[in-house]
Amino acid sequence: MRLKYAANVLPIRVMCSGRISPHFILKAFQEGADGVLVAGCHIGECHYGKGNFITAKRVAVMRELIQFIGLSPKRLRLEWIATSEGNKFAQVVSDFTEEITQLGPSSLRPKKIAKFDTGKKMEGSLEAHQ
Repeated sequence: MRLKYAANVLPIRVMCSGRISPHFILKAFQEGADGVLVAGCHIGECHYGKGNFITAKRVAVMRELIQFIGLSPKRLRLEWIATSEGNKFAQVVSDFTEEITQLGPSSLRPKKIAKFDTGKKMEGSLEAHQ
């Protein structure tokens, strides 16, 4: 089953949510994202051990940081979704997109939004920041 997203949604897959550096969350906002949704395995079900515990701590700190710099912490959301829960993921993305739309554009959004390069470059960057 192929999931459908709004045209303004850019899913970026990583091996584990614990590999998402706070730097990448900030970079997403700097590059024009109005919101960032981090989805990871349910607590206790991380294939890599404690990745989702790391993610929970990082996202909590990042919410405080983005609030400190003037963004609503609602712009950063964390959800626990198993890879087998495709319909749940699609619904969470839809709900989050609607919530972000209601918040309006991010105050960090540049006048010209950069093109975000996905794929090998992003994966390589993630590996470099471990």
